[in-house]
This record gives sequence, C-alpha cells and structure tokens, in this order.
Amino acid sequence: MNASGHLIRALSIAVCAAGLACASLAQAGNVPASGQPLTEVARLDWLCNAVALTSDGRLFVGLPRWPGFEKTPSIAEVLPDGSLKPFPGGQWNDWAPGKPSAAALVKINTIHIFDDDTLWAIDQGEDAGPKGINPGQKILQFDTRTGKLLRSISLPASVLPAGANLNDLRLDSEHAYVTDSGLGAIIVVNLRTGESVRRLAGHPSTQMSPERRPIGENGQVLLLADGSDHQVHSDPIEISPDGQWLYYQPLSGPLWRVPTQALRDPRVSEEALARQVEFVYDTSPLTGTAMDSDGNVYLGEYDKPRVTVYSPDGTLRVVTEDPRLWNPDAMIISDQRELYIPVPQSARMASNRGPGGKDAIEMPFKIYKVQLPKGLGTREKVPAVVGKPLTTAVR
Repeated sequence: MNASGHLIRALSIAVCAAGLACASLAQAGNVPASGQPLTEVARLDWLCNAVALTSDGRLFVGLPRWPGFEKTPSIAEVLPDGSLKPFPGGQWNDWAPGKPSAAALVKINTIHIFDDDTLWAIDQGEDAGPKGINPGQKILQFDTRTGKLLRSISLPASVLPAGANLNDLRLDSEHAYVTDSGLGAIIVVNLRTGESVRRLAGHPSTQMSPERRPIGENGQVLLLADGSDHQVHSDPIEISPDGQWLYYQPLSGPLWRVPTQALRDPRVSEEALARQVEFVYDTSPLTGTAMDSDGNVYLGEYDKPRVTVYSPDGTLRVVTEDPRLWNPDAMIISDQRELYIPVPQSARMASNRGPGGKDAIEMPFKIYKVQLPKGLGTREKVPAVVGKPLTTAVR
C-alpha cells in the first residue's frame, strides 16, 4: 500500500470511529450506576489536576499554573492535618515570569509516583503560543524522601517542535511514553541512553477531530477566549499491565492503542507503525484515565459527573457517579484498591468558557476516593527505573 493508501485507511478508521459515537455514548448512558460512594480525601485552595501516592501513603498533588492560579507552588505534599508542604521546596516552587526556569516548576501538568517511590512530573514550561517553543518544558524525576532532583529531561526541537506541549506520561523499566497535546504525537524517551523519538505525529489517532467537540458540563463546549474550540490532541495515556500496548486518545476521543515495541523501534517506519494502530472504544470526552492490573481502563468523563470502566472484554460500567465529580482528572489506584479522583473543575474556569467567560468554580477544590468493586483489578505495577525502590534502598 502506498502513502496515500495508508492515509485513506487512517481517515477511514477515524470516520468509522466518529460514526460509532451515537451508539457508544447511548450505551454508556444506559449502564446503571454502581453506586460506589465517594470519600473526601482533601480540600485545597489551589486547583489540583493530579495526585500521587508513595508506598507508605504520603499524598502528593499537582497544582498547575492555569489562569487564575499562577502563584501556586506547583507540587505539594498533603500533610496529615490537611496543610500543604511545597515539594521539593525552595526555588523550585517559587517560579514567576522573568525567573530562570531550568531548576523551577513552571507549569506542572501532571505528577506520578510509580513503584520506586520517585516522583515524576511533566513541566509544560512558559507558554510561547501555538507557534513557539516553550522555555522550561521538561520531564522531571525527584526523590520523594529528600526532594533531590534525580533526572531532568529536555527534548530537542526535532522531538518537541514549536507548538508542542508535553501532557502526560507512563513508564516501563527503560522508557517514558509521553503524549503531546499541542500538535498531537507520542514521544518515547529511552531512560538509559537519553535518546528520544517522536511518533504518530499527525496520525488521526493523535489528533482531535473538529467534528468531535470537547463538550463538558451541561453541554458547555471547551472554548478559547476567541470563541474557537479548545483543541487538545493526544492527552490521556496508559500502558497495559504486560507492557505490550500503549493506550491513548485526544481529549474528545476515541480511544486507541499501539504496540509499544513498534512504537519505540526507530526501524519501524511511520507508515508501518500506522498500520499497527488499533481502534479500541468510542469514548466520550475524557479528562483523565487510569488502568488496573487486569487491564481495565478507568474513564474520567468530561461531559458527565462520573467515572466509568472499560474492560478488555468490551463491557462498560459505571464505577461512581456523583454531582461532585464534574471534570474528574488524572486518577490513580492505591495498593488498597482505592481509586483517587482529583476534581479540578476545568470546564468551569473562565478561560475555558469562551468570549466573556465567567468563572463558575466552586471552592475549595476536592480530592475523592472510591473503593473499587470486586471483579476489578488492583494497582498496576511499574518496575523501578532507578534500580530498586527508594523504600528499600540503603538510607
């Protein structure tokens, strides 16, 4: 098949996915709620779109510098009394426009703590606009015990071109997989060699289709100040428990997957890689996802106050539905099989409500958790990438 044939096939897949929207969303709307009750974990004065837990239960929060929240410390630990302790501390948390960005948290978009108890963060850097390269955009890894920087990864323009925005990441024992929501692509970083590669740039699976609008609470479309739809390309990302598949989607869906081995192999051409992309499910707009040890994908829906779960056998069911859950974001699963759900209320921000948009956020921001029903998995394991977990390392 020639290049034009591959493009036609890819576009056909995208059209097919769009055509499934009505049926799939109707199916989701008819699934009875499971009734898992919410437990409040924390109340915050800062907008929180991501949470992370160490193996001994320390809770960390990602606090992005989104419009109206520019003076946030960016990352903090929630102490037992509910107060916040900036992490890692000092100049890292004190960034402001005009200050150096190399050793500072500029615009943190997500945080994660995997099996080695180190904290990973995506810093989107200073906003240089759709045609600029954001200064200070980087991938960070910290020691959660000491706050010591373990790794800072800056990507070359060939991998992170003008207009690109690092969004979220997942790991295996040797690689970081990152979505680019600015232009649409998957970035793979070899954590041993430092080499990086940009894949599926411009492929329909990484692009938000104009026909699939980012509809949120009460039918409100995610709009920029000029009235145009907020285009968020490849955004949520998950890796299967066996490490063989990477799942991802644009904000407004649908969900796709691609083999990780082909994704990270530079000998596999873009055309060959495109042939291995598989359509998974016609999701509604999603702001956050999680995956458990059984390969179930948890879907934080943007247009409904709920979290659903899509299982490998193709079934969809509701985990929890509650009016307090509008716009749930980056979720995690604890060792106790509890799903932690931050609620940043992103659709209620004035900056996401079009020309003359008015702020509708209800303070304080909250983090909830629910116990997962029987029959679902537990926390997905991620091998340590520093050699051994910090909790068992010699101190």
